[in-house]
Amino acid sequence: MGLRVLVTPSTTTHSIDFAKISAKLKRCPYKQLTQASDIINWAMAQLTRGSAKRFLLQLKAACNWATAAGVIEDNPFSDMPKFKTTTDRTPDPFTPSEQHLILGTFQRSADYAYYAEFVEFLFLTGARPSEAIALDWEHISNERHIITFCQAVVEGVRKDTKTHQIRRFPINSQLQALFERIAEKADPATTTVFPGAKGSLIDQHNFASRAWRKTLQPLPIRYRPPYSMRHTFITSCLEKGIGVPQVASWVGNSPKTIWEHYAGVICVQDVPTFD
Repeated sequence: MGLRVLVTPSTTTHSIDFAKISAKLKRCPYKQLTQASDIINWAMAQLTRGSAKRFLLQLKAACNWATAAGVIEDNPFSDMPKFKTTTDRTPDPFTPSEQHLILGTFQRSADYAYYAEFVEFLFLTGARPSEAIALDWEHISNERHIITFCQAVVEGVRKDTKTHQIRRFPINSQLQALFERIAEKADPATTTVFPGAKGSLIDQHNFASRAWRKTLQPLPIRYRPPYSMRHTFITSCLEKGIGVPQVASWVGNSPKTIWEHYAGVICVQDVPTFD
């Protein structure tokens, strides 16, 4: 039996999950369930660790459903090797000088200058890229005092935030100046604060793999993915003495998450003297 008949996602997930797994199945030279071991080896060799894990787990889940429904007798992916959880998840923020270098390079870029404000916003707010992409002008108060994060764009589809909660972020003078610059050159017909080059929503994957990677590649800094801008904001706030609950509220994390992931990253201050 071929794999393609087993993947039957619902309408709500069709545009994302089905498209991804279908594309990988087309690339894979092995199409039959009897070739499960070959499919696993191909995925481990040809895909990134995270992509291979998601792909194989989806196949395993599809075959579990097919087994329960009586479509197949057993699940050939039931003995799939387990993926170990990565223990080294320490955030790797940018230094202030690296921030300035990255932002200045985007501003001067002949190909990707239109991403400069988007990058600056991520550094200034620590917002998830998917949330910044979904930001519309209606989400910014008329007085430009508050940003309301209530949506995210994932694979071109608008959803609620990762935590399924709405949060409000205070706008400081730097953000006010940024929004003024954006508004001055914005197309009145565009509701999105950070539209893509052609006016549509920014494609997060294209931004990361093309604009971000190509802009950072020639710079004399260690490469980190765009999400490190969020790490940079969080660690900077903690180093400035802002309380963990407040930082957690701003970025949409729990205080526990902030403590667990960032306590060992911030610069250690000198031990105080006591009278």
